[in-house]
Amino acid sequence: MILVADSGSTKCDWIITDRKGSRQCEFKTEGINPTINSKIAIKKLIEKSRELMLHKSLISEVYFYSAGCGTIKADKKMNEIFESFFESVKHININGDIAAAVHATTQNPGVVCILGTGSNCCFYDGEHIFLKNPSLGYLLGDEGSGNVLGRELLKHYYLKTMPEAIKVHFEKEYQTDLELVLEQLYQQPNPNRYLATFAKFIFQHRNEPFIENLLRENISKFIDSCLYSYKNELDRYPVHFVGSIAYYSQDIIKILLIERGYKPGNFVKKPIENIIKFIADN
Repeated sequence: MILVADSGSTKCDWIITDRKGSRQCEFKTEGINPTINSKIAIKKLIEKSRELMLHKSLISEVYFYSAGCGTIKADKKMNEIFESFFESVKHININGDIAAAVHATTQNPGVVCILGTGSNCCFYDGEHIFLKNPSLGYLLGDEGSGNVLGRELLKHYYLKTMPEAIKVHFEKEYQTDLELVLEQLYQQPNPNRYLATFAKFIFQHRNEPFIENLLRENISKFIDSCLYSYKNELDRYPVHFVGSIAYYSQDIIKILLIERGYKPGNFVKKPIENIIKFIADN
């Protein structure tokens, strides 16, 4: 059996299938990021999955795509975890989330972006992936991502720059005691995941000009700071996006790209279906 997984920092999609495409099961777990999560924490998460426990002796191939992978240290960590967990595994393929984005959106040259819990971008020449800038993570980078949008929303709330009508809805939806919020951010694990939970509120209130401006400003920052390094490539090739933030704000993204003379490409919410097709074809 083949196990395919696509993980962001918030959630991980898993599919167990065979080489003929017959699926045994599809399920979700919390996200896995080997740069942020410890080896012990990842092992516990995997062992909590009933589906993985049921199929652990049947899995012979693992294709794992994840935020935080793509480095020697992180890939080695995930290899060791899967080798120790799956009893019959013969082949393990570990890739970063940027590879997942490429494999899910295009087989032709193009610029490929991630806008989910975090953000990133690359150029794909049809064979190789090129990253001109490093991913700086949720503290230094992630422009336009769910965790940055959540951070900006919280700042507007506590600095009293959020419109009253939206403030009322926000207080009904969330626990706003500042001490508890700061505890989540500074004392609990995965603060980026916590911040990204507020993105749901943003898309529930997109009819509000304040929210629309918040989205436009932050996505503009992503385009102007992160995509700027790929300007020469964008003059020739389309730009594709994966991730829930990109998917639900694609109307804004298309307008912003066209305003800058860039060509919008494909928008994919969940890469895993297209990744399975890519694995089958290769």
